[in-house]
Amino acid sequence: MTNIRFSIATPTRNSLDKLKRCVGSVRGQRGVALEHLLQDAESSDGTPAWLLEQAGLQAVSEADSGMYDAINRSWERAKGEFLSWLNSDEQYLPGTLALVQTYFDAHPEVDVVFGDYIVADSQGRPVALRREIPFRHTYVANDFLNMQSATIFFRRKLWDSGLLRLDSRYRYAADKDLILRIAASGAVIRHIPEYLAIFGIDGTNLSTHPEMALEAEKIRLAFGALRNKSLRKIVMVGRRIERFLSGSYGSRNIVYHYAIDESPLYMEIVGTKLGGRYNLSDVVGAADSMRPLELL
Repeated sequence: MTNIRFSIATPTRNSLDKLKRCVGSVRGQRGVALEHLLQDAESSDGTPAWLLEQAGLQAVSEADSGMYDAINRSWERAKGEFLSWLNSDEQYLPGTLALVQTYFDAHPEVDVVFGDYIVADSQGRPVALRREIPFRHTYVANDFLNMQSATIFFRRKLWDSGLLRLDSRYRYAADKDLILRIAASGAVIRHIPEYLAIFGIDGTNLSTHPEMALEAEKIRLAFGALRNKSLRKIVMVGRRIERFLSGSYGSRNIVYHYAIDESPLYMEIVGTKLGGRYNLSDVVGAADSMRPLELL
């Protein structure tokens, strides 16, 4: 029986600078047994050679049919109790895996957890704070997925049962399809009201691709979305009210550590008066103060 608790899949292609920071954020986790499964799509930027030099990484460089296929390939190699994926432009905040492990151990009935996250530009500077509410099928089926993939963790039994496999026929919204399928199975999904990850945004994210909207709409209709879009807007008023009552729209200050290399070396970042809304033009956001910090 393996003692690995977390299996983290990272799909990557020609993003070595971002990948180093992502790897650093995983290496910086303490108090948990983990494996980091790197799936490189034959990058031409030096990634394959760099991966060969990295101790502790379970890395494969081979052709794949896209990000979701790469994640599935990684999970096929996984040995852990809890599965997740972290894209190369994302990071776990220090202490995230220990927090998630404690939650899963205290709630054996829970199959999936997700949390809140920091939206940051390519240098780790904060753009927004996304504080979420519990998963509601009605909201997700009629609008967008309010669960950022970097904050989602699954029990292994979902993979073993065949539910967790991403549908790689989708190029941009397979995570939405995955969550709605898992929810339809009766699996228990819970929200942890803590910041778990940093979501990097620079305008090249798959979620910003024009085809994303078409895929998402196809998935909505497959899972019972209202066909009348005016009625959908009325349904989503409930989500806005719930978020307002939970304080999700208010501005807040935050201090966090951002991995700047694979060591990891961290940078402390202070953000003030950050709300939950952002636009792509906001990626030039700035931090109030930064200083190098070695992880002890």
